[in-house]
Amino acid sequence: MCSISSPCFKDLKMNIKGVHEKIQKFQCTDCSSSFTRSGNLKTHIEAVHEKIKKFKCIYCSSSFTNSTNLKRHTECVHEKIKKFQCSYCSSSFTQKSNLKIHIETVHEKIKKYQCSYCSSYFTHSQGLSRHIEAVHEKIKQYQCSICSSSFTRSGHLKRHIEGVHKKIKKFQCIYCACSFTQLGNLTIHIEGVHEKIKKFPCGYCSSSFLQYAHLKMHIEGVHEKIKKFKCTYCSSSFTRSGNLKTHIEGVHGKIKKFHCSYCPSSFTNSTNLKTHTARLHEKIQKFKCSYCSSSFTTTTSLKTHIEGVHEKIKKYQCSTCSSSFTQSGSLKRHIETVHEKVNKFHCISCFSSFTQLASLQTHHKTYHNS
Repeated sequence: MCSISSPCFKDLKMNIKGVHEKIQKFQCTDCSSSFTRSGNLKTHIEAVHEKIKKFKCIYCSSSFTNSTNLKRHTECVHEKIKKFQCSYCSSSFTQKSNLKIHIETVHEKIKKYQCSYCSSYFTHSQGLSRHIEAVHEKIKQYQCSICSSSFTRSGHLKRHIEGVHKKIKKFQCIYCACSFTQLGNLTIHIEGVHEKIKKFPCGYCSSSFLQYAHLKMHIEGVHEKIKKFKCTYCSSSFTRSGNLKTHIEGVHGKIKKFHCSYCPSSFTNSTNLKTHTARLHEKIQKFKCSYCSSSFTTTTSLKTHIEGVHEKIKKYQCSTCSSSFTQSGSLKRHIETVHEKVNKFHCISCFSSFTQLASLQTHHKTYHNS
């Protein structure tokens, strides 16, 4: 059978049963897993069910349930070893499985899994299985005993119970302390957070996304302008539910849940609160003029300054005469003083009134200064 020999009949017997005959007599009492050796069963219980993380990283505070994950963590996070090199491009990966996915999806576009019901092809067996179950069979014979959910496979039901009801997060990230209830979520986490793989490119622009759902939201909201989230109070509609919620709270509900820590003011959104704090309390003038040393608290103020002072853009036109101005306030003063003759500056010493503050000051110095 093999080259292993032992003077001990017991050891030889265990080798034959465990390796060659695959007799798994050590059954886990918590799940359906079984093992050929008691040591493997013990390791399984400690790692999966008891979550004992006795393998500690010497570089950081991370700990793991087995030595393999610790080794991968050390190589990927601390030693930065990406030993799996792509033969098509300069990309390299810490795990062989990620390299394989990269080559198949990016370079070879291999869709080797064909649907037996239609002409669809898929790059992964998981994708084919999900397609058949969702599109063709739609059979959900495995019913959850805790809620009303049902599934097409027993494995999916098991994952549902462990992830939703028991909250068992047995898929641990080798880069950080995060753990997940499903392998797919762990894969998305590693590719998106640590390896920065965005494998869903947009066909309209250069954007790419970690998940297909995010790509779909991008296309509908940015390119197709599909506004499927409609306001029940007015005719407004939005591309995202979050934008609809912000609209209802800000416009209809007037819920001002963002409170200023300096004064009693409150606002419907964080942006307005941030602008208020920067302009009134912290006096943060982070928008600097490229022509002079002036700086402003908002981009609007900076734009008005550049157009009025440097570019001399007079976009505010008087409707009565040919005069034009760089600011709306200047146009308003022009109309009041020249055309409407509004005397809003009153002398406190006599009954005289004037259209401009400068005229009032001259009057006061001339007649009442003594």
